Parts: sequence; C-alpha cells; structure tokens
Amino acid sequence: MKKGWIPALLVSAAVLLLLLINTYGRQGLQTGLAAESTPGEAAWHSYAPHLTLPRGEYRVLVGGYGPVVVRSGEGNLLGAGDAGEPFLIRLEKDESEVVFHGWQEGVLTSLELSPAGGGPIYSDGFLVSLGIAAVVLILGLAGWRMRGFNRQGEEEKGVGIFIFCVLLGVTVLASYPLFYGMTGPGHDLNFHLYRIEGIKDGLLSGQFPVRLHPTHNHGYGYISSSLYPELFLYFPALLRLLGASPVAAYHIFVFSINGMTAWIMYVCAKGMARSRYAGLLASVLYTLSTWRAVNLYHRAAVGEALAMLFFPLLLYGLYLLLAGDCRKWWVLALGCGGVLQSHIISTVFAAFTVAAAAALCHREFVKKQRFLGFVKAGLLTLLMNLWYLAAFLTYYLGEDLAIKHTPENTEFYQNAVFPTELFNVFNTGFGHSQLLDQGLQGNMSLSLGVGVTGALVFCGVHFLLGKKEEDGRERFYGLMAGMAGALLFMSSTLFPWQILQRPGPVNAFCKTVQMPWRFLSLASPMLCMAAAGILARRSRQERSLTACGVLGVCSLAFILWGTAYTTELAPVLRPGMAVDTYASAGYDNEYYLWGTNRDSLTVDRYVTGGSAELTGYYKQGTRIELQLCNVGPGDWVEVPLLYYGGYEAIDGQGRSLIVEDGDNHVVRVRLQEGAEQVSLRYRGFWYFRGAELVSLAAWGACGICWWKKRRR
Repeated sequence: MKKGWIPALLVSAAVLLLLLINTYGRQGLQTGLAAESTPGEAAWHSYAPHLTLPRGEYRVLVGGYGPVVVRSGEGNLLGAGDAGEPFLIRLEKDESEVVFHGWQEGVLTSLELSPAGGGPIYSDGFLVSLGIAAVVLILGLAGWRMRGFNRQGEEEKGVGIFIFCVLLGVTVLASYPLFYGMTGPGHDLNFHLYRIEGIKDGLLSGQFPVRLHPTHNHGYGYISSSLYPELFLYFPALLRLLGASPVAAYHIFVFSINGMTAWIMYVCAKGMARSRYAGLLASVLYTLSTWRAVNLYHRAAVGEALAMLFFPLLLYGLYLLLAGDCRKWWVLALGCGGVLQSHIISTVFAAFTVAAAAALCHREFVKKQRFLGFVKAGLLTLLMNLWYLAAFLTYYLGEDLAIKHTPENTEFYQNAVFPTELFNVFNTGFGHSQLLDQGLQGNMSLSLGVGVTGALVFCGVHFLLGKKEEDGRERFYGLMAGMAGALLFMSSTLFPWQILQRPGPVNAFCKTVQMPWRFLSLASPMLCMAAAGILARRSRQERSLTACGVLGVCSLAFILWGTAYTTELAPVLRPGMAVDTYASAGYDNEYYLWGTNRDSLTVDRYVTGGSAELTGYYKQGTRIELQLCNVGPGDWVEVPLLYYGGYEAIDGQGRSLIVEDGDNHVVRVRLQEGAEQVSLRYRGFWYFRGAELVSLAAWGACGICWWKKRRR
C-alpha cells in the first residue's frame, strides 16, 4: 500500500502522453479567405477571417494572386509577400488580431500558416491534456486512499472522495457544451472575450492591474476594465499569455466557473444545514439549473454567471450573522466582495438582499455582536476592493460617459416574464428578450428549470402546509424562500412595474437593473439552499429517493438543453480565429466618452496641428513613441488613443507635456517648441497605487489570520 500511488501516476502519465500525441500533429492552420471590403473602395482590401497568434515567426502560404501585406489590428506591419509564394511573418508579441490585406487588383483565396520552427501554434493541447491527466491522477490517488480506508474500517474518510467524484461529475455534465472544440453563440460573448484579450494586451503593455484595455476599437483603447469588474478574467488572460487560443482559454475558464459553482454551493449549503446531503443536493440543483446555463452559455453573461457563483456565499454569510456563528462575519465579506468583482448590477442586488434580510430579522440584527459583524464585513469588503473602487469612482464620476446618457427605461415592464414561460421547465428557446406584445415566439428561455421549480413547489408546500421546526435555521430557510418568491413575483408580468416605476427613485432602479428577469439569478440559489436544507431533515429513505430523482431529472433537463444549444446553433469562434469586434465595446458603447463617433476611429490616425511634422512613430498598446520635426509654439499632435484621464507624456528633453481631450475625444498632446521625440503612455493616477497598497494589506492581513488559525 505504501507504493499504491505508483499505478495512479503511471496511468495519468500514459493518458497525458496519448493526449499529447493526439494534439501534436495539429501544428498548422488552414482556412479560406474572403474579401471584407468592396472593390474600388480602397487600394488594399482586408480579408476574413482575422487570426490571433502567439509571439513568434510563422511560415505563410496564401492562395490566389497579387501582393499580400499582414498587419496587426493596431496597424503595425508584421510581414509582406506575394500570393502563391511562401513568406515569413514575425510577431514581436502576442497579437489579438492579425489581418491579411490584398492589393485591389489581386484575389486571395486561401491561407496556410504554421510556426517556422515547427510544433503547434497554440498550447491548447498541452494545457487541456495536463488538466485531464491531473484529474486522472487525483481520481487514481482517491481510489487508492478510499480502498485503504475501507480496509481499516474508516468508511467516514471515504465520504470525501465520494463527494469529490459527485462534484466533478456535475461539473463535467454542466460543461459538456464546451466539448466540441468550438465556442457557441452568446449575446455578450464578443464583449467578454475582448475583455480577456484586453487584459492580456494590457499586461503586455506594462499595466498591472490593467485599468484600460489597449486593443479595443482598432487600438484606441477602452476603459471597461475600470468600470466593469474583471478580477476573475485574469485567469483566462493568463492562459492566453501561456499560448492558449481564445477558444481554449474561454472554455477552461467556463469549466472552472462550473466547478467553483458546484463546490461553493456544496460548502455553503452544507455549512448552513450541517449536512453533506444538503450540500450535494443544492449543488446538483443549482449547477445544472436552466437559468444558470442560459446566463453562462446562451447569454454569455460572464459577469452574471460569476455573480451567481458567489450568491450562495453571500446567503451563507447572512445566515451566519443572523442565525448562526456571528464570529464568521468574514464569510459575508467574501460573498459581497466576490459579487462586487463579478458584476455591478448584481452588486446592487446583493446590497438590497443584505438590507432586506437585516430589516426582516431586525431583532437579531440589532444585537451587539451581530451588528458589529455586519459593520466588520462591510469594512473588510471595502478595504479588499478599494483598488478597484478607486478607478471605478474616478472614471464613472469624473468622465462624461455614454452610459450616463442612457434614456429612461420605459420598457422595463415590457421585458417581464410571463408566468407561462417562468414554469416552462424544459424550454430550449434561443432567441432574445422579446417585448410582451411580441409574445413568446422567438423569446429566449426565461425559466428556472425543472430542478429549481421543483424546489420552489416543495418550499411552498412545506411552509404553507408542512410541519415546521421552530429554530433559527428553519426561520432562515423560510426567509430565503419568501424572498425568492418575492423576486419571482417582481420578475413576472404580475408585478405592476409600469405604474411603480413612474417615480424617480424607482425608475432609477429600473434603469440600473434593465431587465426584471435578472431577479431569477438571485431567486435560484435561495430556493436550492432552502429546499436542500429542509430535505436534509427528512427520513433517510425519503432523502435517498429525492436525491436519485433530482440527479436524474436535472441531468436529463440539462442534457436536453445542452443538446439543443450545440446542435441547433452554429459555432461563432474556432481555434485560431480572432474575436469578432462586433459589440466588443458593448451594444450601446457604454464606456465611450459622450459624443464619440466610433466610425471615425480609424487605424493609424496621427494628426498634427501647426507647423509640426510627424516623421515616425511606434505604438504598442497604450504606449506610443513619436518622432517629430519643425515643432513650434502651440503645436500639437493627436494619436489613435481614446482620451481617458491618466495619460502622461514627456518629450526627448524630459519636459512634461499637457495631455488633453482632442477631436472626437482622442488623445491630444500639447508640444513644446523644439521637441523631436515624444513618449506617451497610460499610468493612471497616483492614488490608484495607494488604494492598491491598502487592498494588498487587507488581503495580507486576512491571509496571516487564516494561517494562524490553521496552525492552532
């Protein structure tokens, strides 16, 4: 038994070797090319698809005839040659967008590309193979340990292995729409994929943390990283830096979201009910719920899916402070912080949930230790996230952004959910959110799903007709079930939003939330945790039958939904292809400065004012080096970067230059007489560094406290 780990290690090594052999042969990329611009519009025509390539040198063979020029999305020259003859292109850094251009009198038909030094283009195969081999190794070791424990009669220690296998199985099942090598469509997919690309390119341009995406909008940049939380997107961005394609990085990230959702719900439901059964039941119900799948896959609402990951932690933290061990106030801080770093609208939900729970449980809330727990949780949340809030408040309050000019949401009620579709538990609709007068045809699925709907019915029957235990845990289950029912009511056409939203404060709330069906995201975990906790108190036979039924029905419902998603909808992204720029800045371009004309943000737009002449330039992300001559007093230069506060410029003599808002809100640099060189880069503001240090200290203090507690 002492060497029982050796077979597990050998099996995992064999699996890794076979997977690597399978992926190593796929070293090149072949695709057809199609002109994007109409003949006669320009001397050079761009061709689709655009590619995304890691740093390195590549051998290229383009089919057709005529000259070929290869440029990055920012306009930098990567290589040139002739169609029909192989030539080399060199990338000094990872490029999110590589574009092939053909002369107007030529035609490009196909593309073959491979690394000049051999080997695969991307590290997808290696990363995925390593992950699968690691899982095989863990399962092998787990099986060996479980076998050993059973021999010694210590069956209890084998339960953890069983739980791990169940959570892994649920994660794999919830991720199976990812297992065909391409990315399916999603409403917000391009926006979130470009956020990942923006973090990667921001890190490559020297930013950390990334405050401004450098490659958005043809390299003009975008401030979404400071206004839309993206802490957890650093993981797929790191995978991109390690050579993964956008498809692989995103798929691994989504798989991780599913795994963390299953695990966090298990831990929280188990801690609340003090029952492993409740933890597993809630995890299966929640991870395989239809609405969570719609958010994650069809809507591709990554921020909301991440917030749904942390909602169970938020609810568990509330339980501990209102009905459990108030010494664990830090759990609420972690839940609130996780939601804040996921999605701003969901943060509004979290704030209202905490306020509502405190008001409804005011007798517990006003007790000294519990009230202090809420105060400490709020302060810790603030300190841990101050690094993000400093930039968010600076740009949201200090810039005239397009999002501030969004008209009043007069269609909030028109996006409410018909009760018919709320309980359409096997719905596989893949449309968009339709207005009420358009009916249900073409609408997307707005159902909780069969599992969560069953939890709703069970909670209703239990609290209205069943025998209840009078303790703090039961009362909190009732609180969650009641709040979930209220959220479902508020999401439906039965709630009179068209009348209530007329007053200013209510309309402001509706304008923020945008769609009432967003309330489903918070109702789902409430119902799952309440139902699982109540069932954990039933007889062993009743619990076993319920567990089997829930696992079977939820699995079947998810398979039906996932099969429809993968077979009825065409994939939108394949390995090697660059992320489509359509809606990459959001459908409403929310974070542009008000009045920006996006169509005028053309590549390589450098404009000088006065007698100054531009003789050369180099651009990498948010850094630009300029060479000029004949610079006189009052001259200026505009560069292809959108103006957001935080840019700094100096000339070759070390003189600080004024950076201001130029034509169409691009960066304009005021030159000083005689300047021949100018260096421009984004640095942010000095207090950003201070906020980062405060948050780092808060996280460090938490880590030290945790370590000391573990040592005890």
